[in-house]
Amino acid sequence: NAAWPVAEGPTVIKRGRQYYMLYSANDFRNPDYAVGYAVSDSPVGPWEKSEDNPVISSQNTGEPGSGHGDIVTDQHGDPYYVLHTHYSPQKVHPRRTALVKLDFRNGQFRMSPESFRWIQSITKN
Repeated sequence: NAAWPVAEGPTVIKRGRQYYMLYSANDFRNPDYAVGYAVSDSPVGPWEKSEDNPVISSQNTGEPGSGHGDIVTDQHGDPYYVLHTHYSPQKVHPRRTALVKLDFRNGQFRMSPESFRWIQSITKN
């Protein structure tokens, strides 16, 4: 674990009139690495952290080190978050890649826990 606070991997999107920044915190080597978000009226801040943080963590993914990703949308415009997790509770590397669905309601992000799924890697022969 790092001896300093870490916030990294920001992604900013606009929903309505507000900007939402998803970010990761707690150093990627920490099993408590997680994703939170902050809200602003401007893309350059000031930002107000959500009281609901973290919104993606081992508490709702079931996997250690869940964080540092980006938002993608499906063909219907629904938001998903691609992230990495630790390889196991004892080992950070190699990290694994997963996808979760984000729900956005009443100006708040939530992760749909039942949506967690691993992304299969493609191996060329």
